[in-house]
Amino acid sequence: MAAAESILGQIVASTSGRDAGHVYVVVGLVPPNFLLLADGRGRRIANPKKKNVRHVKRVQQDVSQLADKFRSGAKVTDEDLRQALATIGSSDKQ
Repeated sequence: MAAAESILGQIVASTSGRDAGHVYVVVGLVPPNFLLLADGRGRRIANPKKKNVRHVKRVQQDVSQLADKFRSGAKVTDEDLRQALATIGSSDKQ
């Protein structure tokens, strides 16, 4: 994946593990190979999922309002994540 600034706010889907198929938003990085993922419901921003970059695939480049919030350093809430995932019509796997 690209530089750190462009990764934050991207929507990805898990390809491996028991959460395979679940859709998340990238909320952080743990160099060199891990992403921090949250969906605003089961995985909140306060407790993101740590996932290997090889075990996710990009669903959509980013949601512009959400990516702008990450880039500007504004506070991103769980509600923001839920709204972003709803805009792409994600099917929540629970």
